[in-house]
Amino acid sequence: MICRIRPIAIGVTADEDCINVVLKDGGRLQVPLRRLSKLWVATPEQRRDCHISASGAALRWDQLAEVISVSELMRDAERRHRDERLTSQVPDDFPWDPTPALLSGTQPKLAGRWIDGRLIVGLTAEERWVRWDMCEDLAQQLIRKTLEDAAKYPQHSRDVTLNGMRRAIERKGWTERVETDWLMARLRTLLGW
Repeated sequence: MICRIRPIAIGVTADEDCINVVLKDGGRLQVPLRRLSKLWVATPEQRRDCHISASGAALRWDQLAEVISVSELMRDAERRHRDERLTSQVPDDFPWDPTPALLSGTQPKLAGRWIDGRLIVGLTAEERWVRWDMCEDLAQQLIRKTLEDAAKYPQHSRDVTLNGMRRAIERKGWTERVETDWLMARLRTLLGW
């Protein structure tokens, strides 16, 4: 849930790995330094030289000429939390990038997208969750159809029956190749084959 009240910082500390912000409402934000490029390369003394604006809405590092909105830190923390939650729901073996974003030319290039101020190559956690959810749902729906086909053609081996299902899925174009590979492995597991 997104809070519509502007977060107000009342304290900030920096250590080797992160910036810790204490909020007026009692909340705390812990932001990894790797997400804050200027602070990531700064010295420990420069990181500690932080001032909170009079309103508490911004953090300022004068030596680094860096000002960071507390609201933006909050939005980033919410995005990271959402991404971690979605990622934890998707099996580790589900593909991250079903369609690699390589561009042709003399120099290899990756195609990326700016999403929420970040360059993303491949799927976001949310996009991957949606793709997995679709594949899992399809695998669940195919159990009955696969068993019906196996009963209708008892002379076919399980592999022949599953290959028929795979060809039908590929003709529909619902999934990318690596997703279809995962889907068929999942269907085999669900069937106990």
